[in-house]
Amino acid sequence: MSFFKNLYKLLSIKTPFFIIINFISNFLPNYKTKNKSKKLESFFYKNFKSYNVKEKWFCNNLYFLKNNLEKLPNVKNILEIGSYEGRSAIFFLNLFNESIITCVDTWSGSDEHHSYNFSMIENNFDFNTKTFLLNNRIKKFKTTSNDFFASNNNKFDLIYVDGDHSSNQVKLDIEESWKILNNKGFLVLDDYLWWYYNDLKNNPAHAINNFIVNNKEFIVKLIVWKQVIIQKK
Repeated sequence: MSFFKNLYKLLSIKTPFFIIINFISNFLPNYKTKNKSKKLESFFYKNFKSYNVKEKWFCNNLYFLKNNLEKLPNVKNILEIGSYEGRSAIFFLNLFNESIITCVDTWSGSDEHHSYNFSMIENNFDFNTKTFLLNNRIKKFKTTSNDFFASNNNKFDLIYVDGDHSSNQVKLDIEESWKILNNKGFLVLDDYLWWYYNDLKNNPAHAINNFIVNNKEFIVKLIVWKQVIIQKK
């Protein structure tokens, strides 16, 4: 049923037909991969501290991401917008064992995080990633993505965007990420099917759709599911 609900909402925001077809074609092979993702979760997240053990959003996509990203060559420099408790950072550092990741987060939450204890969440991030922090494989920036982009001079092979989910901020994060993504690099966009705001156009899918349409000629590979993977030409 969730497939049809999501399809209805994507059609409601006038998602282009070629993106709809891409979504449908990727939904079918990934429909029953939850158990495969659970096996990967037990491998990646031993002794993981979590503010709420039920909040394992990233874990639901582990198989999808591993299946589509694990054979990528030359992924050395990774940027992550939105780190929370460290699940995505740990995943990428294990998947690309010669990589370094830059983690950008305010650790203060967004609209959907009512009364969350972000001091505890940040402490969990530090605990969960301490081995990588000690080995200098993680560079931690406690700041907004806007401020990070304004001061950054580096370029990246892979960028994962999972920060503030309001459409306007998603738009800014994607556009700024695209500028510093290396040619043939990969942009991974989280929560394509996240529908928190009543105005459907204020959710990530609207901004992601517009970016894809406006940059079609510079995109060499596109995979649309719960997350979106884009390779830059």
